[in-house]
Amino acid sequence: MLDVKAIPASVEQASRIDWGVLIDAYLINAAKVGERFAASVFLDRARAIPDGETVVTPPLRMLSACGDFQLMQSECGRDHYVLVSEYTPSYT
Repeated sequence: MLDVKAIPASVEQASRIDWGVLIDAYLINAAKVGERFAASVFLDRARAIPDGETVVTPPLRMLSACGDFQLMQSECGRDHYVLVSEYTPSYT
């Protein structure tokens, strides 16, 4: 059973958008490394990765944007992710 309280509000908001494709996962705090992203994942469609786990994506390209959210597609074209937020370093 999914613990809805553990899902960030921004992920819930992005998941309500009709992206026109099946979304494999939603990514928050995504840091770009070349063509890949390291991010915390939520709502993994395969349910193989727990919410909040850190993942590294395959190479991605942006297909479209809706507000601050970006629809990303893997280089092979089979996987789709929504980039919900990007990592912003905080310097002290």
